[in-house]
Amino acid sequence: MWRAWVCRTPVLQTVMKVTAGGRRSLADTTSPLSQQAVAAKDGQKRDLTPSGKPKYMVMDGNEAAAYVAYAMSDISFIYPISPASSMGEHMDKWAATGKKNILGQVVDINMMQSEAGAAGALHGACAAGTLTSTFTASQGLLLMIPNMYLLAGELMPTVFHVSARTLSKHALSIFNDHSDVMACRQTGFAMVSSSSVQEVMDLGALSHIASLKSRIPFLHFFDGYRTSAEMSKIQVIPYEDIAKMFPYEKVKENLHKFALNPYRPMIRGTGQRPDIFFQQSVASNKYYMHAPEIVEETMYDLGKLTGRHYGLFEYHGSPTAERVAICMGSAGQTIEETVDYLNQNGENVGMINVHLYRPWSSKHLLAALPKNCNKIAVLDKTKEEGAAGMPLYLDVNVAMAEAGKQPLITGATYGLASKEFTPAMVKAVFDNLNAPQPRMKYVIGVKDDVTNTSLDYGEPINTTPTTTKQCLFWGLGSDGTVGANKTAIKTIGLSTGLNAQGHFVFDSHKSDGVTVSHLRFGPDEIKSEYTIQSNADFLSCSHPSYVYKYEMLDPLKTGGIFLLNSPWTTLEELEERLPATVKREIAAKKLNFYNIDATAISRMVGLGKRVNVIMQAAFYGLSGVLPQEQALKLLKQTITEQYARKGPEVVAKNQKAVDATLENLKRVNYPSSWANATSGGHKPGVDMKKPEFVTDVMDPVLKLEGDKLPVSAFEPGGYQPIGTTQYEKRGIAPVIPVWKPDACTQCNYCSLVCPHAVIRPFLLDKNELRSAPAGFLTRKAKGGTEVAGYNYTIQVSPYDCTGCEVCVESCPDDALSMSPFKEVADKFSPHWDYAIGLPEKGDIGDKYSVKGSQFLKPLFEFSGACSGCGETPYLKLATQLFGDRMVIANASGCSSVFGGTSTTIPFTTNKDGQGPAWGRSLFEDNAEYGFGMMLATRQRRQKLRQDMTVYILEMQLPDDVKAAFSEWIEFYENPEKCQHASQMVITALKRMGPNLDPRLQSILEQREMLGTQSHWLVGGDGWAYDIGYGGVDHVLSRGEDVNVLVLDTEMYSNTGGQVSKATQLATVTKYATHGKRQVKKDLGLCAMQYENVYVASVAMGANMSQCVQAFKEAEHFPGTSLIIAFSPCIDWGIDMKNMMNEQKEAVESGYWTLYRYDPRRIEKGLNPFQLDSKKIKYDLQQFLDGQNRFEQLRRSDKKTADKLHSGLHREMTLRHDKLVKLAMDEYEMLEHLKKRLGEETASDSVMVLYGSETGNAAALAQVWASEFKRRGIRAKCVAMDDVDFDEVAKQEQVFCVVATCGQGEFPANCRDFWKSLSDPSLPKDLFKNTRFAVFGLGDSSYVYFNEAAKSFHKRFQELGAKVVTALGLGDDKDEDKYESRWNEWLPDLWNELGTPPPSMELLPPSYNITVENAATTPIPATIVPQGTKLVPMTKNVVLTPPDYDRDIRHYEFDLRGLNMTYSPGDCFGIYAHNNKEEVFNWCTENGLHPDSVLKLVDLQSRKDSLPPVATVGQLFTEVLDIFGKPPRRFYETLQMSAKDASERQELEYLLSKEGKDKFKELAKETPTFADLMKMYPSAKLPLENLVDHVPQIKPRLYSIASSLEMHKESVHLCIVKNDWNTASGKLRLGLCTRYLAGLSLGGKPDAVAGKINAAGITVPDTHAPPCVMVGLGTGIAPFRAMVQDREMARIRGEQIGPMALFFGARYKRTDYTYGDEFEEYHSGGKGVLKVLSTAFSRDQAHKIYVQNRIDEHPEIIYDYLGKQKGYFYLCGPAGNVPPSVRKAVVNSFVKCGGHSQEEAEKIVTQMQIEGRYNVEAW
Repeated sequence: MWRAWVCRTPVLQTVMKVTAGGRRSLADTTSPLSQQAVAAKDGQKRDLTPSGKPKYMVMDGNEAAAYVAYAMSDISFIYPISPASSMGEHMDKWAATGKKNILGQVVDINMMQSEAGAAGALHGACAAGTLTSTFTASQGLLLMIPNMYLLAGELMPTVFHVSARTLSKHALSIFNDHSDVMACRQTGFAMVSSSSVQEVMDLGALSHIASLKSRIPFLHFFDGYRTSAEMSKIQVIPYEDIAKMFPYEKVKENLHKFALNPYRPMIRGTGQRPDIFFQQSVASNKYYMHAPEIVEETMYDLGKLTGRHYGLFEYHGSPTAERVAICMGSAGQTIEETVDYLNQNGENVGMINVHLYRPWSSKHLLAALPKNCNKIAVLDKTKEEGAAGMPLYLDVNVAMAEAGKQPLITGATYGLASKEFTPAMVKAVFDNLNAPQPRMKYVIGVKDDVTNTSLDYGEPINTTPTTTKQCLFWGLGSDGTVGANKTAIKTIGLSTGLNAQGHFVFDSHKSDGVTVSHLRFGPDEIKSEYTIQSNADFLSCSHPSYVYKYEMLDPLKTGGIFLLNSPWTTLEELEERLPATVKREIAAKKLNFYNIDATAISRMVGLGKRVNVIMQAAFYGLSGVLPQEQALKLLKQTITEQYARKGPEVVAKNQKAVDATLENLKRVNYPSSWANATSGGHKPGVDMKKPEFVTDVMDPVLKLEGDKLPVSAFEPGGYQPIGTTQYEKRGIAPVIPVWKPDACTQCNYCSLVCPHAVIRPFLLDKNELRSAPAGFLTRKAKGGTEVAGYNYTIQVSPYDCTGCEVCVESCPDDALSMSPFKEVADKFSPHWDYAIGLPEKGDIGDKYSVKGSQFLKPLFEFSGACSGCGETPYLKLATQLFGDRMVIANASGCSSVFGGTSTTIPFTTNKDGQGPAWGRSLFEDNAEYGFGMMLATRQRRQKLRQDMTVYILEMQLPDDVKAAFSEWIEFYENPEKCQHASQMVITALKRMGPNLDPRLQSILEQREMLGTQSHWLVGGDGWAYDIGYGGVDHVLSRGEDVNVLVLDTEMYSNTGGQVSKATQLATVTKYATHGKRQVKKDLGLCAMQYENVYVASVAMGANMSQCVQAFKEAEHFPGTSLIIAFSPCIDWGIDMKNMMNEQKEAVESGYWTLYRYDPRRIEKGLNPFQLDSKKIKYDLQQFLDGQNRFEQLRRSDKKTADKLHSGLHREMTLRHDKLVKLAMDEYEMLEHLKKRLGEETASDSVMVLYGSETGNAAALAQVWASEFKRRGIRAKCVAMDDVDFDEVAKQEQVFCVVATCGQGEFPANCRDFWKSLSDPSLPKDLFKNTRFAVFGLGDSSYVYFNEAAKSFHKRFQELGAKVVTALGLGDDKDEDKYESRWNEWLPDLWNELGTPPPSMELLPPSYNITVENAATTPIPATIVPQGTKLVPMTKNVVLTPPDYDRDIRHYEFDLRGLNMTYSPGDCFGIYAHNNKEEVFNWCTENGLHPDSVLKLVDLQSRKDSLPPVATVGQLFTEVLDIFGKPPRRFYETLQMSAKDASERQELEYLLSKEGKDKFKELAKETPTFADLMKMYPSAKLPLENLVDHVPQIKPRLYSIASSLEMHKESVHLCIVKNDWNTASGKLRLGLCTRYLAGLSLGGKPDAVAGKINAAGITVPDTHAPPCVMVGLGTGIAPFRAMVQDREMARIRGEQIGPMALFFGARYKRTDYTYGDEFEEYHSGGKGVLKVLSTAFSRDQAHKIYVQNRIDEHPEIIYDYLGKQKGYFYLCGPAGNVPPSVRKAVVNSFVKCGGHSQEEAEKIVTQMQIEGRYNVEAW
């Protein structure tokens, strides 16, 4: 073949893609060039003789560019961007090791904050006269354009090395085309193109030299990824030889001469008027005119030195070719290969590879063209919308026109974003030139079925030499396949005479995605710059799930080798699991099929999930690339070299893996029947109903068949639907978590921390539970009334899980374990499918608690983030809390990759179709982008509000429309209420019919703008701290309502882990290989300086409650908020399964700080800054040693590491101390300063300590501290583990709030304190000068009720502290949970302390109440409390005789159509009404009109706020408990309000310590709110204040007395009427029993507001365990339900266990409730009730109680409970009954089980812990 210029000497073309890394031999620490440099400077003639034998190395294009740039740069400015980042990394690494350039200097490497910053700094360095370089791509290059104009205009020599990459348009792509460099062709830079790694080395060096010679800055570009990341065995130009070419004299002449220097002053960069600007611009023409000759001259010198000769336009092909293709970049290799193939097959074609694109030289182009050429195809790798032609096409046309030539010239656009460009396409390009009517401008590589611009091409043609072995490796992103293949290419390429090439394809997942390695080996030169498409000799599959997803076997030739890693080790398993299509293809192609369980081998030898060595060993043994013995010897040798630095143990494991591979590699002798296979395995989820987009677009893309999709498959503009990852079902986890329900405390931590939203809690009602698939495990839901009637389950999505184990490591109960995927996936997959289809129940519980938030559906699920990702849990949480109205502006980075990868979108919708709206602009402008969206949304909504306001005034609107508009305007910015008002608007407008007024129609059409939106700016630290900080800072300064979430990984994690301003001191990372020398930027403190920005620093694993609270506060803050989230990253060198613990250790060591800065606190007179991690508890060095990013410096340079680590410790300590001071109020600061100065501190302060797990105890402690402050007493509130223990002993008054977790466990933030407090060596009088009190939070259904509080109380006493008041025991079982006891206990504390009362003034009302027009205001007929339903009462029957003094009734309620379910043991909660007549009388007495219509606006946006509209009568009849018992606070309120002095004095006395007895005496009369208002008439409260002090009517809970199985859609209650006489003889009636007794007495049933409440007892999941039931009086109710339920189970044929009922009451005749029914169930022991024993205490002379009956049946008790592990239940009054019954049970174990009394007690206690001994007493 003929070439223009001189044919280059053949060079071994080894192309592969590996991680860029330099050889140690490159990093010379001395420069041998100084004498030669001096000689050159003195003008001596250059000697261009090579300095020695050719030196070959394997490197990629980026390293080649960096190699020559380092040689000829004084200084370099860098900023990471894919795919150019590794060039800067090489530069930084070499500089860090002391490598010197050809001038004898270490290059000064500077990481900047952005590409614009790098270009600006480079401009300055050029202006100062230094040799400079930089490296970039894509948008990064465009940010440099302004400085590029300056550099060219000022004629400053420099070189920009560019890994060419496409620009973000309708979407972001990190792959290659030339759109970025083409955007720079007008800047004045010379542009040189390289098409191979060898050319990058050669032409990169040429660019530096030619730039100096010409004074023109050069842009040297090559194809990103294809060339930049492919490795080749190339001939390196030694620095000695580069020095021979280097024009030292030009440094002085063209660089130093023009440097700005005060000793030779000049000025540049002036401002010019129109009169002279043009002329000076034209004055530089001569430099551009001479540049091509300078480049040509330099090419000649390069050829003379290296033997490789280049031309500006390089021709390859037939010397007489008539058809010629012209291109730039790596496609030239493919075209060359195809040209040779076509010419060998009778064609006459050629091609030109353009090397110098700017300045354009038509002369050189014409010289390169064959004289016979009359048809030219120009190929551009860019697309300029709307242009007359693409850039290279236009240049060629102009050149031909100017030369007077008129050949046919076609223009092709190809290869955008690295689209494959194959020989078949090249052939089509040439064929088009010979077509009768050739396409003149077209695209190739895609099917344009919309605008028909595409050129068709034929089937693949095989242009690869027949001697070449082609091998394919399908791997998993984290299994080491790619790395092993890179090593193999290196080994084979450098150890044999074979040429080797490797190209690697990745999908878009951050981790654990599919990788396909395309390897070619052979003796002939390999030019194939495209993936293997046919005739493959070998194919390896590293993950079994791929057989369901990909058409892998298509490229394999007949008789090829197929190697599969799968656990299917038998032919029978393969028969069952392999898809029929795969089996047919194996048989049809007669493949040699091998299977190996590489995953099992890897685990066996201790390599975890990395199967790379095993699959490589199989490849070496099977492929035939080398003889097996030689191949395996090379492999073992490589293992020794590669892993030696990791120690002999690692080497041995890998060597063992090679041997085990050969032993376990099995050939599969498949049957001939496979050729016609019709059955087999299939991909999970194939039966899912998928949207059209998923089937038509996403599925082909996931199969790596996106190249086949036509243009018509896509929506112009890049818009795509969300919620598509749910259909992906990757099935990549080798192990997945399995739930152990009996160990679970239902904390939901596992769900919160899950990075991929694959493990979730679900609540099921009775019907849902009944419909669940077999084996679906649940347990009774724990957590109070909100989960009543529900069962709880944890479910895992097996095929979406990545197996990261974060959930297992974060579980506090050991309730999760990892099991092999193959053993459990198919079992649990149907369970997940069922659970995910259940109705969403996110409205249950407190959504802003850790537990409650996880019942909300995550609207971010199954992302492609790394396994164990530290960023995604925060984003997932945000979508759970606010996702239905979120708008997200996402900066480029990890979060944009896993959040916005085309087709696989993890953001999804809720049941109403609402979900996050997500968009991305650029890396640098994300804050501005999101800010703009927020302002635009606000503008649109304000216009709507303006229109509605006008329409209310100007239009005759129906009342409901007017009311809806008014409510929407009022709650315009309130998310919850605006949502309700929006629906009112839509409903009211639709009700008006189809012919709406256009003005109203416009509002209806804009319905999507009615609801509030939550705007979030999301990104990583590279964005927020560096490139986007200017925008972030501007947004923070504006104070608008936008939320900023910074996912802080402390490095540029998406581009490989480069340094950022968020990187901490001492970190080793890219661009900081010897440890970062500056402390991390404090973004939080920067934001706080504005004083009107909410700022939070969170670390989920350290404090989950604080994290959830911060998100809530930030979103609710009416201004700008900033959340900085500590996000562990795999690049830290940690095991990601421990990432939550890493966060905990970071906080406890002081490395990371938790805090919240809330400007709203200023208005309340509080310090806005709250430090949530007050104490350093963990050794910082221990934390650093656990992370490779810190530890690797210690390994390489211990002295430097010690110095930097010590400095970091000092900085962290100083910072923590600064934040501690910042969190102090004035008094605390005063005390602190006094201590520092040695002065005496005040003694009138108290310390409030707390131990809190879920945040309740912490919140109550804050309330307590606030109460002290209201009384003028300084209080310090702090978590126990955050206080210095020695400091506590110095306090005179210490108060503790401590929760108890589960069965007696202490909260995590008080365990260290308890350990110190429990030290037996402490002196017994340690707290002799301390007074203390303890209040506990617990749940009396647990055995160790308030164990932590009891322990602290006891221990303080043991150490000499004096008790202020009795231990307070809050109980979640009480009506108001712990607050019930708290409100009773706290007044006693104040009395004992004798503290002064708080300031006597009423707080501002929390409701705005106005009286409305009753005629126009819609009033609800009945007010239905939130979470309840109106349930008709169908029966109200008195069960007791008329002559009996007790009124016991049986009630029945109809549940039909209400979707309410319950289980045995549940309660029915009823909201009673006050007596209407009494309410009306009270209203009259207090000057209120019952029929007045009130509008109540909640100023605090409470979840359970009062109804927005009600009459006065409704409010006090149905809502407010005006006849309830008032708390002490109401007495205080009356005291403040009393106008009469005597009344005020009397109230003051009642509330005093002296009046304590009088207060108790009054309390015995159970006065009501109404009574007290009547007693103290001068203390008349305004209605606005009254509604704040009278609580809402609470539900009364009654045990359900029926089984839903027996009484379908009905609930029964058994209730005794509650009435009593006070001490003075006054009759009092219970509110609810009085209310119920008066209902449904006529023909029409009355309805009550009710809801199901969860049982406080544990009921077994099946009916098999025995049950012992002890019921007293109406305590029989739940046992009737249990017996009925078991009877129905018996009828259904289920296995049932025996039941024993012990019933106690006064008289059989009057109290034997449901006696006949129980006798029937007993049937003399033949029925479901095996034992029925009654104790009627007053039916005989001596009293008999239930405990006596138990004593009579010890064998039954022991058999049922001891032997058969049954369940025990007691339901009845408290007092002596529970301990007496327990004693009887214990005695039964002693009598019949042979246990000692102590052993029997422990057995019963263990039963309580296991939930088998249940007591409900009142």
